[in-house]
Amino acid sequence: MSSVNQASAGGSRPWISLLVTLGIIAMGLAWAGFGWLKYGVWMHNGPGAGFFPLVMGLGAALLGGYELLRRRWATDRVGLRNLWPAVAMGMAVATIPLFGMVLAMTLFIVLWMALIERQPWLKSVVIGACTGGAIYLLFGMWLMVAFPQGALIGWFS
Repeated sequence: MSSVNQASAGGSRPWISLLVTLGIIAMGLAWAGFGWLKYGVWMHNGPGAGFFPLVMGLGAALLGGYELLRRRWATDRVGLRNLWPAVAMGMAVATIPLFGMVLAMTLFIVLWMALIERQPWLKSVVIGACTGGAIYLLFGMWLMVAFPQGALIGWFS
């Protein structure tokens, strides 16, 4: 990588790889903890609202752990720009108690596409809404998986 490319990527700092991986593990464990402790994993002979967060959180934590064991930190070079996915996902997970899972992930998709990928806002909103709608229809309506509902939903219902 040339010095120009390193500068545009936020510089070259090996500790950022470690920080991102530890962040993914922490967010995965937090998400799994919400699913297990707050939302309930199994209810009425079927998956409860915490089932999906538990499985996905444990998956993220396990993959982060694998990455942690696999990496050679002294040789990896990652720029500050590479922290954005971990920060954005952390913010999305942190908003689940307020917005609920489907709305938080829909907002994550819209904001990611518009702000990070620099897609037009209309395209971002349409894709985010369609993705959120598809998740709700597939998992919420058809498979009857109860997603975590946020406080915002409670205020309006």
